[in-house]
Amino acid sequence: MKTKIIIIEDNVLIQSAYKKLFATVSDIEILGIASNGKEGFDLLMKSDPDVILCDLNMPIMDGFEFTQKAMAEKPKPILIVSDLVQKEDQDNVFKALQLGAIDVLPKPRLAGDVSIIAAELARRIKILKGVIVFKKVKRDVNTIPTAEKTIPHITSPIEKPFDLVAIGASTGGPQAYQQIFESIPANFPIPIACVQHISPGFSESLLAWLSHATPCNVKFAEDGETPKAGSIYFPNNDQHLALRGGLFRPSTESPVRGHRPSVDFFFESLTTNKNIRILAILLTGMGDDGARGLKSIKDSGGYTIVQDETSSIVYGMPRVATEMGAASEILSLEKIGPKIVQLVTGT
Repeated sequence: MKTKIIIIEDNVLIQSAYKKLFATVSDIEILGIASNGKEGFDLLMKSDPDVILCDLNMPIMDGFEFTQKAMAEKPKPILIVSDLVQKEDQDNVFKALQLGAIDVLPKPRLAGDVSIIAAELARRIKILKGVIVFKKVKRDVNTIPTAEKTIPHITSPIEKPFDLVAIGASTGGPQAYQQIFESIPANFPIPIACVQHISPGFSESLLAWLSHATPCNVKFAEDGETPKAGSIYFPNNDQHLALRGGLFRPSTESPVRGHRPSVDFFFESLTTNKNIRILAILLTGMGDDGARGLKSIKDSGGYTIVQDETSSIVYGMPRVATEMGAASEILSLEKIGPKIVQLVTGT
């Protein structure tokens, strides 16, 4: 069965390039092409696409406004294809994700020639076809500063059953991390360390964006650093993360099955530390990275949570982990943050 798409793009030359490109792809069908977000929304309301390709910079209604409106009224997987999501446009990337876009793909700098990214476009469209999306309530596109939010707080001292929370994610991870971090108390008693598959150059913006979701200190893990309560750690650009002898050890070792950072690399390193009790979570993502590492943590006595199929943007990594028996518990995304707090704090 063909994957049905609509394209929202104001440049007529790029529209023509899309037509030529997808005429050669037998299993993708263009239902229609719109020249701005308003036309795109009208097209969406009278058709039933599997995936939407959308530019950002357009007249009348831009891609941001379209994404927000579409996800509130008739949600479909949206792939932003734009020259405004290059490495230097990181704010645009995370703004689009925050509004409900599933993925972003930079348009080639060479006159926006989409034929250059033909294979990658087709690959991502096929992945997104299987994504289940839900309505996203409209909100101000500007991030609410953390200081204005009601921040969860632990009111009594506890005996910690775990020493570290470890989380891994890929496609859909930034949105998932944002939702989880909003549940983390201001005085969360143990450190959190995370691995996210992300293109080199976007890590700084990811951390800046996620820092708005939590009062904790979101930072890069430094070589030789001891994980501290109140901090959330990520590996720096194009680096693995490991914990050895209780200290962070970033690494530029070879990618593991195509990934650097690799969730498996991180999770498996955790099992080498003596007397460190781990709570590990594997979130949405394509492929199988993290499944083996999660199983090793469970087999070593750690407690493991896997995101369920319904709430995963891409049910790849969680599916493999579940099939391997790596999950102590399977939860929807909305329940994972509160569950982490409950398991760690007893509240």
